[in-house]
Amino acid sequence: MIEASRSPLCVELIKARHLSKLASITSRKRLAWLQLMVIRNWIAQVESILPSWLPARRPFCLLALENENPIALVVVMPCNRRATCWSVHFPELLSHPKELTMSFIKQNLLKNSMHLVKNKAQSWLIRCPASDNNQLAIARELGFQPLKLYNCWKPPSNILYNKSSIKPRIKHIDLEWQELNTENVGLLFRLEQASESSHLRQILDRNLADLVDPIQTHNRVLISKTSENNCAIAGLICRHWTENKLTIELIRDLAWDERISRGLESTLKELSEETDINIDIETPKDDVELTNLLNQIGWEFNYETILLGKSLWRRKENRRLIDGARKIESMLEGLNPQRPPLPSPTLDPK
Repeated sequence: MIEASRSPLCVELIKARHLSKLASITSRKRLAWLQLMVIRNWIAQVESILPSWLPARRPFCLLALENENPIALVVVMPCNRRATCWSVHFPELLSHPKELTMSFIKQNLLKNSMHLVKNKAQSWLIRCPASDNNQLAIARELGFQPLKLYNCWKPPSNILYNKSSIKPRIKHIDLEWQELNTENVGLLFRLEQASESSHLRQILDRNLADLVDPIQTHNRVLISKTSENNCAIAGLICRHWTENKLTIELIRDLAWDERISRGLESTLKELSEETDINIDIETPKDDVELTNLLNQIGWEFNYETILLGKSLWRRKENRRLIDGARKIESMLEGLNPQRPPLPSPTLDPK
């Protein structure tokens, strides 16, 4: 890990020896999660050593220490099995620093998280609340550029979902929300590709296997069976998770279909019951139809979030072009005639 020069800050992978100090500044629930992250670090290191045998699935967790005292942490996880794109969670504060500023600590944590996976990574993604100017400034200083703006939704205020107020899921003959499997993953993959810009698709660098990964247990797809071939009109894809929050993006086909609302409320309720952490739903900021739909089923707008990315793909392509470029004089040398030109024919009568 890179250490900040002339400062008491040290950044390293979280290890078992850190747990004793973490136990005194964190809750029992968070300590159990940190113990799990120690194990995931071990597995992630094995995956990085044997990439041809083990695809990248597990995240890394880095810890910032001020004079050997834990101060903040960051989690970086792969967005695809080839580990070419990584999602960086914005650093979380564990205790208040005594000598350093939080901006300095967060910036160093982000730098180290990107340095950790630099051998294979070509792109990094990070999510920031649109109103948090401090986080945005740190991300932009590290070279991240805005890619997409989302609305973030939280469940209805009656978080317990009064069962009498929720209609049971009605199974329609021609329409069904399905859990993701090898048969319908291609339909969801096409929806995901259509919902992203070409630049974001290049950064994510995903394929079918990335959607059916065992870790992605919350993915869903809405299947229409009105034609001979099944067609997907909407989907739910896990995009981001932290210790106590899971973010799922609601995507749809390019053409608006009113049937998306069928069973969506009960499907979201099922997702919230499958896990003991909070679930947020993301929709594109400019998608008016999805905004109206979530308002209708009782979900509450929480905040706007910005997806920022940093990519090396274009930089590498430009570098290859520059290395192979020739001077204009050398190009023109090949056009010089090797012998005097022949006289041009004339059409004048003899």
